[in-house]
This record gives sequence, C-alpha cells and structure tokens, in this order.
Amino acid sequence: MSSVKEVFKVSFQLLAQQTDNVIKDFLRLTKDFMDNGPNAILYNKAAEKLQIDEDKIVSIVKSICLMCVQSCKHKLTDIEMKESLTEYGFNDTKLDMIILFFENQKPHLLDILSSSAFVFPHFKELEWRFETDMGSRSLLHQTVPVVTLKLDLEKKNVFETLYLQTDPLNLVHIKDTLEAALKQNQSQWIRKIRRKLK
Repeated sequence: MSSVKEVFKVSFQLLAQQTDNVIKDFLRLTKDFMDNGPNAILYNKAAEKLQIDEDKIVSIVKSICLMCVQSCKHKLTDIEMKESLTEYGFNDTKLDMIILFFENQKPHLLDILSSSAFVFPHFKELEWRFETDMGSRSLLHQTVPVVTLKLDLEKKNVFETLYLQTDPLNLVHIKDTLEAALKQNQSQWIRKIRRKLK
C-alpha cells in the first residue's frame, strides 16, 4: 500500500507534466471538491478528456487539497510553497497559478481549520512559592526544598487554576526541556519539514 507521501509525489509529478489549461481544469476540480465534496461525474469526464485514469484524477485533486490545507496549518509563505513544489518539476507559470489558487482559497480554509481546531487553555499568569522544612524530629534525611507553582489558564473565557509541586532539580529540567523545544522549533530542520508539507 502506497504511503501518503508517495501518492502526493506521484500526483504532483503527473500534474507538473500537464499544460497550463489542464492545470486550470484541475484547480477548478479542486475548488469544486472543497465546496461540494467528491463528484464522480466530473472526474469521469475529466478522465475521458485528458486520457488519464479516473483514480489518478481523484488523487491529484486530493493532493492539491491536502497541499492547501497543510500550507495553511503550517503558515507557509508563497516562497516556501514554491520551494517545496519546484522539486516536482513545475515551471514558474504553473507555480504562479497554484499559488494564486491557494491565496484565493486560504481565507475559506483558515475559517474551516479554526472552527474545527481544538481550543487549548491559554497561559495567563504564574505565581510560585519556595518552601522547605527547616527542622523536625521525624526528619532523618536531607531536607529537599519544594517549589509550588500556581498556573492561571484561560479557555473560551473560562478561567482555571492549577497547582503543581516540584523540587528545584525537576524545575530546572522542565525549563531546559522547554528552552530546547523552542530552539528546535526555530531550527532549519523544522522549517524544512514544514516546506515538505508533512
């Protein structure tokens, strides 16, 4: 069974070989797919007209749709999209047609994605307190300080407070992990993955 990436690659390589007018037809089919869902009659007519298997027609339409959705999700610029599509053999004219189509569909896709996306709590405020036991008759081991964190979160205008406790060593580890994640998110490797539309 072919992976999504392989289907995507085959579809775009086949699309890149078509004339400008045929690419316009595929973009119209993709627009219809986005607005109304799959239409077997249109795909059958396109297959007869272009002498291409109907399965390949459907695969190309879905690949264009997937590219647009992933580009919106990852907030790719026009330049990043062009870089990722150039490897499939598109010339500048065909790239411009696809980018223009994407820009026209982008507001509609962003609306759909924002309405269907999960809403995660937003961080509002953090308070912390450092505590330790100075002495106790039952305290036979070394004193370990405790850091208490109070997190205020907001989700759809609903506020929630969480209390967390940890020792300083774990707190430093959490800080280092978060800093490493931020650095990795800004790395060229991550940007390259976004460009490849994974």
